[in-house]
Amino acid sequence: MTIGISVYDPNQTTIGQKQFDCGHTAINAFVHSSLKPQVKRNLSVAYVLSDFAKEDRFVGFYTIAQHMVDFGQLSGSMLGSMPRKIPCTRLIMLGIDKQYQGQKLGSRLMRHALSISQQVAQEIGSFGLYLDADPTALNFYKKLGFTQLEIDRPTLPSPMFLCIERIF
Repeated sequence: MTIGISVYDPNQTTIGQKQFDCGHTAINAFVHSSLKPQVKRNLSVAYVLSDFAKEDRFVGFYTIAQHMVDFGQLSGSMLGSMPRKIPCTRLIMLGIDKQYQGQKLGSRLMRHALSISQQVAQEIGSFGLYLDADPTALNFYKKLGFTQLEIDRPTLPSPMFLCIERIF
């Protein structure tokens, strides 16, 4: 099986996108009906994993965009003198089709997203990578160095952050 990562092209039909099932209802619904229009409107960029041995079948994806977090949410250990709003990159969604789970493809997508985040930081400035983690993915992101943000109330999903300087 040959799996590759590429930028998602919303103007092309992607084999398997409408059948994508990662086991998470909201992510599946997003891939089936919202991914294409959001990318077309430049609200995010998507990267897809494709199985080249199966006609470039849609295996997994993530979406990423620019974002800001409030200064007060970040741990004091991350900060010095900072503006009230901190520029960052946001990982919006990530998913791997159930047929391909257990092959470390999620980690592969995350390495790619972290690399993109570093590039963005060098090009336009970004303090880190922000995401909202599903409770089942908290440990996955913690192993990558993400920390949960300080908020007044518990929320689901959980906001998490990784400083650019801690990537790789």
